[in-house]
Amino acid sequence: MQQDTTEAYGLFAFLLITQALANGISNAVLGAPLLIVLSEEEYARDRKVSSFMQANLLLCVIFSVVQGLVAWLYTSSTESFVVYAISGFLVTLRWFGRSYCNNNQQHAQVVKSDATFSLLTLIGTIGLFYFNKSGLNAFGALIAICSAVAIPQLGKEYLKLQIFGAARSNSKAFIEGYRKQGKYALVGVLSTEATLNAHSYLITTLLGPAAFAPIAAAALLFRPISLVLSSLSQVERPRLRRLIANRQADIAKSSLTRFTFINIGFWLGNVVAAALVITFFIEEYWKDAETQMVLVNAVFIYTFINLAKSFRNPLSVYLQSNDEFKSLGLVTVSSALLTVPLVYFLIIQKGVTYSLLGILIGELFAMLLMFLLCTKKDSYL
Repeated sequence: MQQDTTEAYGLFAFLLITQALANGISNAVLGAPLLIVLSEEEYARDRKVSSFMQANLLLCVIFSVVQGLVAWLYTSSTESFVVYAISGFLVTLRWFGRSYCNNNQQHAQVVKSDATFSLLTLIGTIGLFYFNKSGLNAFGALIAICSAVAIPQLGKEYLKLQIFGAARSNSKAFIEGYRKQGKYALVGVLSTEATLNAHSYLITTLLGPAAFAPIAAAALLFRPISLVLSSLSQVERPRLRRLIANRQADIAKSSLTRFTFINIGFWLGNVVAAALVITFFIEEYWKDAETQMVLVNAVFIYTFINLAKSFRNPLSVYLQSNDEFKSLGLVTVSSALLTVPLVYFLIIQKGVTYSLLGILIGELFAMLLMFLLCTKKDSYL
C-alpha cells in the first residue's frame, strides 16, 4: 500500500478480521434464528422475517461505528473513519443478504452477488496498483463500492424486505429467536473468534499493526479456504436441517462426509498455491527481507490450522443444524479459555510466529470436543 507500508498493510488486514467478526455475529444472532423461522409455515413465517431485517440494520449501524473507530484509532484520520464506517455498513448488510438468500434456497442470487463483488474487487485492485493509488483508504473505498454494487444482485425480494420490512416491523420475532438460538450461537461465535484470532487482537494491541503484518500476509494466502468454509457452511446448514427434520439421518451423515471431503479438497488446493507463492514468488509477495522467515514459518503453521478447521467446520454446522447451540457454545468457550492465555504466553515468551501454535492447539481441542459431542448421541454420527 502506498503508505508503505508494513504498518498500513497490517492495519488493513486487522480491519478485515474485524469485518469477519461482524459477519460471524450476523450469522449467529440473525442467520441461525432466521433459518428456524424460514422452516415454519408460510403464514407464520412472513410476519416474522421483517423483524430480522430491522435487527440487521441496527447491527450494520453498530458495526459501522466500530469499524470506523478502529480505523481512526490507528490513523487519527477522519477520512479513514468515514471510509471504513461506510465500508463496514455495506459489507455487513450484504452478508446478511447472502444468509437470507441461502436460507431461503435462493443460491443463484448469492452466486451472482459474490461473482459481482469478486470481479469488481479484482479489477479495482489491479487499477489501484496500476495508477499507484493503493492506499489504506483507497482499498476501504473499493470494498464499499463493490459491496454497494453487489447488494442489488441478491434480488428484488431481499431488497424489498430489507427496505420496507424493516420500516414496518417490530422486534418481537427477532428477540424470540435470539433467546432460543441466537444468544447461544453468539457465545459460540465470540469464543470461536477468541480461539481463531486471539493472536490478531493481541499482537495488534500489544505490538502494533506492523508486527501483525507478516502474520496477516501468511493468513491472506489461506483466504480462499476461509471463504470456501464460510460459504459452504451457509449452504449446507439449511440443507442439513431439512434432512434432520425429515428424519433422513443416513442421508444427513452422507452429506456431512461429502461436506468434509469437499473442504479437504479445497484445503489441498490452497496449500499447493501457498507453497508455490512462498517458494518461487516470495520476493514479489513480501519485500521486507527481515520478516520473510516470519511469513514462511507462519504459512507452515497456518497449513495445519486450516486443516483442523476443514474437519471442525462440518461438525460445527451439523451441531447447529441439530439446534445444539448451547452445547456448541460450551465447546467453543472451553476452547477459548485454553487458547487466549496460551497465545498471550507465547507472544510474550516466544514471539508473534509461535503464537500461532496456541491457535492450532485451540482448534484441535475444539475439534475433539465437537467430535465427542456429535458421537455422544446416536442421532448425530
